Amino acid sequence: MDGAACLRNPVRGRRHSRPGYAASGSGQTAMRRQLEGSDRRKQFRAAVLRRRGAPHDQGAGAGVLNAGVAHAMSDSVPGAGATGASVASATRLKLCVVGAGAIGTALAVRLAAGGHEVGVLARGARQTFIAAHGLTLRDGDLDLAFRPALANLADLSAYDLVIVAVKAGALPALLPRLAQAMRSDALLMPAINGLPWWYGLGERAPLGGRSLAAVDPDGALLPLFAPERLIGCVVYSRVTMLGSGHVIVSGRQDLQLGAVGGVPPIAAIAAQFSAAGIAVRVEPDIRRAVWRKLIRNAATNVVTALTGATLEQLGHDAEALRIATDIAGEVAGLAARCGRGVDPEIDELIAVLRSAGPFATSMLQDVRHGREPELGAIAQAPLQLAELLDHPMPNLRAVAALLRLHVRSR
Repeated sequence: MDGAACLRNPVRGRRHSRPGYAASGSGQTAMRRQLEGSDRRKQFRAAVLRRRGAPHDQGAGAGVLNAGVAHAMSDSVPGAGATGASVASATRLKLCVVGAGAIGTALAVRLAAGGHEVGVLARGARQTFIAAHGLTLRDGDLDLAFRPALANLADLSAYDLVIVAVKAGALPALLPRLAQAMRSDALLMPAINGLPWWYGLGERAPLGGRSLAAVDPDGALLPLFAPERLIGCVVYSRVTMLGSGHVIVSGRQDLQLGAVGGVPPIAAIAAQFSAAGIAVRVEPDIRRAVWRKLIRNAATNVVTALTGATLEQLGHDAEALRIATDIAGEVAGLAARCGRGVDPEIDELIAVLRSAGPFATSMLQDVRHGREPELGAIAQAPLQLAELLDHPMPNLRAVAALLRLHVRSR
């Protein structure tokens, strides 16, 4: 499920002459002319901020920070020296996006358009397609095209930040290879759904120092990365990849970032992403943000993947909607048992569903295309945690069991 609101003022109609990037849209010619010359990028960012107006505080430590404030903050944060130091001081990020599905493509193209050095690590047919055609994205009235440098594992030591945008089920095989290939001071940002493998890092009971088999089958992932190297990331986005490989963003694309542990330079990263047109909110408690998203993921993805219904159809079917909202309540209760009380906001959830249009959730898209849905992170992990705490979740358990049977019987 996708669609919480936070700040976003995308930069429309930009046109860059930088190799590998092209844009078209309703941009302002006068602004483009103003950006010519040796100080092009610096002036462009200033123009972007003027168009947007001053970013404003979201309360309780959350919000979008402008580049100057973020840079000053990152310089004064203790511990920003070794891990993530190059990110904290950089005006141009050097990053690699691992996974070029819908989310990975949207992030890679936006960040490249914002002037950052972006590599992409993909595999198989997707890698072949990108080599031939590059990446293309439609976001509202803006069309973007980007031909990235295709990276491999041996190249990862060159990057300061690695964004992982793959299904959670791919992580047990992928993360050990990333840990071996990345520099010890580089940061990892997993942009994944569900209850993440890192949740227990630095946590107290019930998961303090423990892993869940649904997302970390052998317990091998938890020790791979020190918590201060991890940027917790919650993605709210309605993104669809067409059969042509073209990616369409429907509505808002928002990120919530927070520290898993330690003091990584999150403010600096948030400012850079925001300047690239990606809405970012810095979360003082990223685990609470994970629960807020998981409530909606579990309530909608599992039900729609089983039934084939779009979000709008789910929102207008009284009985199916009751099951979905009951699941939301079950997951909210589990979050409270873990010390992260979160309001499931049932009325808002229903309103979002009914206004979502014919949008297919990511899990429904997986089922439609014969891919394995993300049951492990979205359903099995919370169900395992519920067993540990003796917390009843009959609706999620029943629907997840039916979906597993449906997938096995295809």
